[in-house]
Amino acid sequence: MDDKKRDQDWERVIREMITGATESAPTEPGVYKMPCGECIVDFFLNAEGQERWLVAGDARSYTRETVAIARHGEHPWQRLYTLEDAAKEILRLAERRNTDVHAVPDDLVDAIDGRDARGVARERRDMPTEPLGNLAERFGVDLEGL
Repeated sequence: MDDKKRDQDWERVIREMITGATESAPTEPGVYKMPCGECIVDFFLNAEGQERWLVAGDARSYTRETVAIARHGEHPWQRLYTLEDAAKEILRLAERRNTDVHAVPDDLVDAIDGRDARGVARERRDMPTEPLGNLAERFGVDLEGL
């Protein structure tokens, strides 16, 4: 195979990789966990309507293509929620419940705490009691009282 043909083949392969990687990249501005599963990117449109991709911990601005190629991995893109998203959701919940906006976070925390407590109780029920009982007895802990 001659050098020119080999170079054309490599160029085609690279272009196909770029196309495949950019097709799966998000199209809606937002904050995302990238396919590597660890990096976070803020995708937004600037005042001129151009896409900008900022990777947390990196001072450079990227394009869709450079992010998709350089920051790849096995995981799908995962949209994360911003503080603005959370504030809008809290306001929406307050309006739907016809309550004060400050009550919503308290209600959410109470619900989470209740779920956590139920989960711990369920785990304790499902645990084999004999080894745990022996250990508790050694340390003078009354499991029934918990």
